[in-house]
Amino acid sequence: MRWPILVAACVAAIAASLTRVDARPSKVPTLQLGSAPPFVAIWRSDEGPWALGGAPYLRIAIWESGRVLFAADPVRWSHTLREGRISPEEVSRLKQAITDTGVFSLKGYCYLVPDAPVDCIALGFGAQRQMLYWDEVESPRYGIGINPQPHHLQFKECWKNVNRLALAARPKQWTAARGRFSPPQSWYLKPAIQSE
Repeated sequence: MRWPILVAACVAAIAASLTRVDARPSKVPTLQLGSAPPFVAIWRSDEGPWALGGAPYLRIAIWESGRVLFAADPVRWSHTLREGRISPEEVSRLKQAITDTGVFSLKGYCYLVPDAPVDCIALGFGAQRQMLYWDEVESPRYGIGINPQPHHLQFKECWKNVNRLALAARPKQWTAARGRFSPPQSWYLKPAIQSE
């Protein structure tokens, strides 16, 4: 009879401690991103309710000016960021290569699973805008992989190609970026409304 009360008390204590951890103010200043949004940005906005991490995390962001902010390790989400520059020619080539993936003509743009991470890609090339949401989990029994249709496969291919192209553009010369990444609301070009 006492087990349910004990379990409930433990769950309440854990939940309270998690709330306290999340409520602590960060002593790291916010990373200055500027007023103009990047033309390509890839980040994790949320890790889901069960994670104890510190999202949001940035994988890479590239601006028209050639400014590039990128993760020290693009495979692992962390707050260790680097900053460098690429040339105007590299910016033009990257924009054309991303456009050639077909990302701006995708049928669906949001494939999320409840209580899962939320990864984002924002693209803004003049009048062309695209916002993609996914969690990068590939499994035949999970999310977009359960019953993949041709447009789902095209979405995943575009997602991977945009990531590959953006990461390939990372500058070889860089400095450590100072501050904690926090994307402004203006980076979210479309709401996360589940696509079919």
